[in-house]
Amino acid sequence: MKKQIDELDIEILKYLEDDARKSLKKLADQLNKKTSTIYHRLQRLKSNEVILGYSVIFNPKFLNIKKISFEKIVVKPLNFSSLDDMFIKSFANFLDKEFPQVLFIALSEDGKIIYLISIHRKEEEHQEFIVKLKDNPYIESIESEFFSQIIKGQKIFNFDEKWITKKIKPSKKKSKSNDDLLEDNERATMEITIDDDYDIKF
Repeated sequence: MKKQIDELDIEILKYLEDDARKSLKKLADQLNKKTSTIYHRLQRLKSNEVILGYSVIFNPKFLNIKKISFEKIVVKPLNFSSLDDMFIKSFANFLDKEFPQVLFIALSEDGKIIYLISIHRKEEEHQEFIVKLKDNPYIESIESEFFSQIIKGQKIFNFDEKWITKKIKPSKKKSKSNDDLLEDNERATMEITIDDDYDIKF
């Protein structure tokens, strides 16, 4: 069902699309409206599910993503007639739950092809992903293509905490005064390790 929105709603959506953290007061001043009016309109857009949520845009380099692939999956003909569409949608949902590395799933207009965008930290991980897909009895063929650069669309990248581990580095023990020990504790270093390839220290 299409939600009814007016010109003020459109101004709010356009304003927040670029950066959802922008000041509502600034927008209210620009439109000569009360901040409370803008706030209540925003809450209505959320409750009407025009806005589903807010997200952080991650840099794929920080997430250590080495391979971004586009897969074209042809599903075997099943001769289910009217049940074909239902099965394809169900199978697409299965792929979504089974493979967390899949960021995007779409169906072709005729309902016979599934398109995926997936991310991988290593070439080997992508190969394992394809092997698992090919083991599925419902898949007839898979074609893969890799993206070299993302020009627009970084909102699709997810943060996976399993890819990041946190460690506290113990300080070296030496004969020090109490003041020196206190200073060392204050300067305790936290090391964040991303995969096995990067070490970033703060």
